Amino acid sequence: MDDITLKERLQKTEDEKKLEQNEFLFIDELNILSTIKNGCNSTVFPYRMENIPMFIYDFLKTYLYGLHSGVLKNDRIKLISFIGVASATNPIASAPQIGGFNDEGLAIVENKFIIADLMFDGARYQTTVFYVATDGGPGFTIKHFIAALGIDYKATKVLDLIDYLQEECIKNSIYKNKIINLSFNSDNKLDIKLVDKRKFENEKIDEIFIPKAMKAELMKFNKCVENYGIFSSGLRYMLCGEPGTGKTKSVRTLMNMCYGKATIIMAEGQIRFKMIFEIAKILSPAIICFDDLDLLIGSRDKMFDRESLGDFLQQLDGFDKNNVFLLCTTNDKELIDNAASRPGRFDLVLDFGKINKANYIDIIKTNCKDENIIKLFTDELLDKLKKKKVTGAFIVNLIKQLDIQHKLDPEFDLNEYIKDFMKISYNGFYEKYKEEDSLVEFGFSNNGYDD
Repeated sequence: MDDITLKERLQKTEDEKKLEQNEFLFIDELNILSTIKNGCNSTVFPYRMENIPMFIYDFLKTYLYGLHSGVLKNDRIKLISFIGVASATNPIASAPQIGGFNDEGLAIVENKFIIADLMFDGARYQTTVFYVATDGGPGFTIKHFIAALGIDYKATKVLDLIDYLQEECIKNSIYKNKIINLSFNSDNKLDIKLVDKRKFENEKIDEIFIPKAMKAELMKFNKCVENYGIFSSGLRYMLCGEPGTGKTKSVRTLMNMCYGKATIIMAEGQIRFKMIFEIAKILSPAIICFDDLDLLIGSRDKMFDRESLGDFLQQLDGFDKNNVFLLCTTNDKELIDNAASRPGRFDLVLDFGKINKANYIDIIKTNCKDENIIKLFTDELLDKLKKKKVTGAFIVNLIKQLDIQHKLDPEFDLNEYIKDFMKISYNGFYEKYKEEDSLVEFGFSNNGYDD
């Protein structure tokens, strides 16, 4: 066996003897990582350590203390002890330092370093959640970790334990049934932030000017979310249409309607579809919202991101359909690869077209309370707007500009302003304006086949 005898291989190091007695080694902050990584490498004491995001670090401490205090229950985990340690340079065991409580009533643990002695699937482990500050040049770099050490002969599932704890701590976190934003940086590191629900609470379905059949589909989506425990079925909708036709407002309205019933996930930056869908699975039921999907995945015959498209298709096909609701928007469905938009991957594609004249007054009264401005929209002006097939967003913007102009110069003739505004803005917004009627339809991009 090379130059090392079997006796030498089986002889325990001093570090391993201390670990066998459940004694953890504490040295200075900069060397603790190498100690855990190299000092525990033993077939007798299996261990695993993983670098984790900061939010997981915080959630793990909260979750483990929740199990320790009895606020949370888990059939697979039993906490024996929960010890707080100030830092690696001050390794004094102390009672957990509680800094308050989150929205779910779970304690927020202030200790930077915690050790949990626990039983997992009938075997005993010690789990450490900690951070390490390393010299990164001009400043310090802080990295967060979880380490698990098996301390009896049955304790071999250190990897399973770490994965399970991360899933459970997210599932029981403040993100459940909230609106969250996932952002990815260039190093693929994930950050999660809560989104203020007040940004969406004024979005009402009565203020979306789309056909009744389409509103019915939005209501059905909400009902499926609301009754997920009964139906156990998710829906995948793609909303298509030019800017200003109501698709984004429809998504925002659904976010308001579904708040508190499901976790609503938005994403920005360098999208990592696999990670987003994995988080959605943990926080099920969850609604994933992708705005401008065409910019994220493209099409093989136009703009094309092979890696993103492949990743997206893999998640659609391999993901449990009953665990995810999906809302995607695009200005032009022809820019999305047919393989992504075909039936089976999306339940329904909603085509948003121009609104009709009957909706103009409703939009005006919804977005304007000044009777003097409302009176400006005569039948003649409404007919002109209809002929040009303007969107609701164009009308809302016109109202905004009229209000600003009136406040800046109350004596200005607003009828003349409307004429000037139409001349200078219409061509800019509608350079590709076509005379043919724009229809509102349900359907797919010819189902991925040529006519």
